[in-house]
Amino acid sequence: MMFRHLLIGALAFLLVACEAPVILPETGGNTEPLSLVQPRRELPPTFFEQAANGAEEVIDRYLSITDEITARGGTNTEPIKALVSPSWLLKEREGFESYQTRGLRSVGSTSAHSVVIQNAHITLEGAIEVGAMVCVEGTDLFVIPAEYDDPPEVVWQWHPDYEDFEGEDSDWEDIEQYLSQPDVTWGTAVAIQTWLVGESFESLVIDSWEPWWGVYEC
Repeated sequence: MMFRHLLIGALAFLLVACEAPVILPETGGNTEPLSLVQPRRELPPTFFEQAANGAEEVIDRYLSITDEITARGGTNTEPIKALVSPSWLLKEREGFESYQTRGLRSVGSTSAHSVVIQNAHITLEGAIEVGAMVCVEGTDLFVIPAEYDDPPEVVWQWHPDYEDFEGEDSDWEDIEQYLSQPDVTWGTAVAIQTWLVGESFESLVIDSWEPWWGVYEC
């Protein structure tokens, strides 16, 4: 589940949409200087708080629905349509189709924490765009061939990214035997950069979801 740890720090820059330049007509002999740009539109006082809350809610639902679809082998993908833009839906379908092609399914769940809003603004067309960094916790998720048994309980109690094994030798044998099977993947924590778009905070959807290769530890 999503850890409600939302960081809204000092943003490096906050973009606000400006009206397009407007060329004013000649004024004859008037020598007073004329402004060529209309005043900047002010954002509501709670804009960035709403952006953060809206993004967090969509990310939470997105991960939950994605886990449900991959758990059934990438089939019945309709629920994801309400959470992503039409352009990003193509990417999602490619990913789900790879589960079907390779005969894979997921077991477990992913969650997000440390959501940091990097950018939130209104475009000239009036749409809302929100950019965020997210830590996605995948250590509670396995991707395995559909015919495999679920991971035994002893495997869930240990993850190589976080712990040294301190159990019984027989437990280690069970863990090693399961993890050594072909095509068994155990998730890790990964930083994601995502963009959300919508006509309102209530209609925000995922427009991109890419691993972040910069410095951002999860």
